[in-house]
Amino acid sequence: MAMDYLTKESEEVRQALSSLDRTERVLQGAEANYMPSIKGERYLTGAELCEYLHISPRTLQTLRDIRQITYTAVSDRVFLYPESGIREVLERNCREAVSD
Repeated sequence: MAMDYLTKESEEVRQALSSLDRTERVLQGAEANYMPSIKGERYLTGAELCEYLHISPRTLQTLRDIRQITYTAVSDRVFLYPESGIREVLERNCREAVSD
């Protein structure tokens, strides 16, 4: 009765390690994109919102100042923006395309 040993060079071990590497990459991507919610509402930071809307921090401040965007002031310099409020602003300012 011959015994087979698993080594680093074994095909089964290489496949298992490859599968673990893929799983690790997927989990790291999910962790990087994870946004916790508060009572079912997801909030974005100012930096995340600037990146998402392709605007500068100064433009974001102007939108806050003229009350065009919903936000929660956590402190004097920390603001959180509810995702639903951002969606509402985008829908309110959406302009339909004109077809010829």
